[in-house]
Amino acid sequence: MKPFWFAVFGGFAINVLRLADLANTPRTERPETFSDPIYLLQFFVLPFIGGGLAYAYHVSGTILSPILAVNIGASAPLIFKNFASALPPFGPRKIG
Repeated sequence: MKPFWFAVFGGFAINVLRLADLANTPRTERPETFSDPIYLLQFFVLPFIGGGLAYAYHVSGTILSPILAVNIGASAPLIFKNFASALPPFGPRKIG
């Protein structure tokens, strides 16, 4: 279960770095963060998805060092977001 928590830490570390990056952006140009439910959802859920991926590695027999689990947790949310952005749009398509 330790790899799960190390991976969750890695995911939250990436989120904190994203917030720190916003500190350099003028307040008028900043996107909504904690007042937006979608932002809150991704801020708290994506690190746990990374933890779930590290846990899946762990139960499949892969030996994860703490630094590898942190790496998986930090990169998994970014990978899943890229997968989601590559999906074709839903709904009816315009013809013509």
